[in-house]
Amino acid sequence: MTTTVPSNSLKILLRASKETIPKARQHLKDWKQVSQQIPDKEIREQASWTISDKTFHCEGGSILGLLAGDNQDAYIKFMVAYQSICDYLDTLCDKNDAHNQEDFRSIHHALLDSLSPGEPFYDYYQHRQPFDDGGYLKQLVTTCRETIETFPGFANMQEDMKEVSQFYIDFQVYKHVEKSLREPLLMHFYETNKHLAPDMRWYEFACGTASTLGLYCLAAYAANSIKTKSESKQIKEAYFPWLQGLHIMLDYFIDQEEDRAEDEMNFTSYYENRDDLINRVNILDQEATTKLKTLPDASFHLLIKRGLYAIYLADSKVKAHPQMQKDAKSLLKLGGMPAKFFYYNRWMFKRKT
Repeated sequence: MTTTVPSNSLKILLRASKETIPKARQHLKDWKQVSQQIPDKEIREQASWTISDKTFHCEGGSILGLLAGDNQDAYIKFMVAYQSICDYLDTLCDKNDAHNQEDFRSIHHALLDSLSPGEPFYDYYQHRQPFDDGGYLKQLVTTCRETIETFPGFANMQEDMKEVSQFYIDFQVYKHVEKSLREPLLMHFYETNKHLAPDMRWYEFACGTASTLGLYCLAAYAANSIKTKSESKQIKEAYFPWLQGLHIMLDYFIDQEEDRAEDEMNFTSYYENRDDLINRVNILDQEATTKLKTLPDASFHLLIKRGLYAIYLADSKVKAHPQMQKDAKSLLKLGGMPAKFFYYNRWMFKRKT
């Protein structure tokens, strides 16, 4: 296995399809077997369904394993376990009608525990007793801990990883509360952190906190070699919040009709009109590009950004709506030729809808 970081679209596609994605799928298969041992039928079905439905997340996250050098296998093992926690907890929140902020924060503490080897386990389910997942969540956390503590760069990158994890947790809590509280909480969330991205709008910042891309980039570099705290901060700030904002805004773009039908919050609806949306996505892209160019392996990171356009805009939801199709063509142009290359080779991703 070559450990050189690929710097062109074709090499990324080939190595991802042959190396990283198959490994991620195997780990998911193993975790699905674990989930099927959960004693409670409803929890077992939710955990198993989540793995089947969200496979795409781990496949995408695995591509950053191309940054991990000889430690690619360990990175993918960590990433799949961590992402499985994210997806499992998202399902638990979606299926819960109590909208209890304390409960949402407690279960998401598992993500911080995953980045805290040696610390006591939190009581994740203290606000939803009785609840018996047979130790499933704790097994996922333990796998993350045991894997990440072996990464040579983890000690100096742990603080930044926990910071972006905490932002993700805050977003998940505010996203799942009662509908009437979501917007004011997220607006306050931005005002509290506006100094990090004063040129963002509040709903763009929300998107910037909702992605795990930055954490996985940090983890991949941590798996590769020792990094300084300064290098860690540079990597974090290249992904958070601008690239992550672009990532999740594209996700919301393809879900807009579905969310409208289900009366769910969708951040693209806050743009004044179609032109405003295209213009602001372009700004997210430009800011992300400026940051990514400062990183080692800059060509790889820029291709990851361009690949996001292809992965999301190729979704079948876009094809079902003529106006979305038209807007998607405008957005795809922002990614340039590499985005079009990924778009026409989208067979690799098989994104579920």
